Amino acid sequence: MSKYYITIGRQPGCGGRLVGKDLADRLGIAYYDKDNIIALVAEDTGLDPETVAGLMDRKTSSLLYEMATMAQMNPLEEQVFLSKTRVINDLADQGSMVIVGSCADYILRDRENLLKVFLYGTPEKRMERIVNVYKDTDRLTPQKLKNMDKQRADYYRFFTSYKWGDWSNYDLLMNTDLGLDPVTDMLEHIAKVRFGGEQ
Repeated sequence: MSKYYITIGRQPGCGGRLVGKDLADRLGIAYYDKDNIIALVAEDTGLDPETVAGLMDRKTSSLLYEMATMAQMNPLEEQVFLSKTRVINDLADQGSMVIVGSCADYILRDRENLLKVFLYGTPEKRMERIVNVYKDTDRLTPQKLKNMDKQRADYYRFFTSYKWGDWSNYDLLMNTDLGLDPVTDMLEHIAKVRFGGEQ
């Protein structure tokens, strides 16, 4: 069977890592998320993981996005993104995988056998999952969640020039308010039909 890749973009609190790991286990393929990528980028660049994580999390404002067309971005930010691109392509060369976040849908966009998924949900369900499932003890408010969405959208736009969460960038958008197991069931079926020859 040819190698295939499933990328999962997601709003914070949608259960993307939980869905991605379960899906990879069911399909018997590799799984990667931000933690794996941070470690590999740190190894590739010689930077410490905390620095890499900070550069990958840094909020990039719309103003910075506009300025990027006129001036180069921070060399360290550029170095980390280029390293991330190398790392993800190296992982893709090794075999089939599910990868969550890290602009992987953009980085792998020219690969064959690519399924690009975006997970979303209502603020209420996402906040509930962040508190009850992820056990995030920081005080979470609707505004804080909105700011998290904006930070992720700004980062994605800055490095890809695409709009984060826009349906035209993905093959499939799914609402995890339906439940993580049903969403994973559907993704497993779609992956097996598309890549595994099942009818």
